[in-house]
Amino acid sequence: MGYPSGKKQTILVFVNFTDIMSKNTNQPKRETEFALNALMEIPSQYQATVELNLLGAQTGYSPGTVPLPPPFAGNPHEMPTSSSSTNDNKVSVCPICLTRPKDLTFGCGHQTCCECGVELSYCPFCGNLIQTKVVLR
Repeated sequence: MGYPSGKKQTILVFVNFTDIMSKNTNQPKRETEFALNALMEIPSQYQATVELNLLGAQTGYSPGTVPLPPPFAGNPHEMPTSSSSTNDNKVSVCPICLTRPKDLTFGCGHQTCCECGVELSYCPFCGNLIQTKVVLR
């Protein structure tokens, strides 16, 4: 396929968010339809990048950089220390502040620390309305 002036053209296909979200159906069904339409565009987008030789070419200089860990809010001396099982620490530490232990659970089963969860009306993980909060102390 030839392009004018020998230039490579970028081919983008967009899913019409407004058309889908303005339909007279429930919100989850509209969101599902939008996600499905967006996912169905991936094969044609990928094929276009292959045809245009946009994949596999290294441009610029990138020294062997390693991504930094997520920022830590709070006193570094209170940060959970690594033990024989670092996976246990990840499970027992509040996923919002990453400093305090999980000691509050919601009706949906997700957990945070009391300080982070006290003001929440909706679960930050599944989005369900929080109707029950149980302190685990």
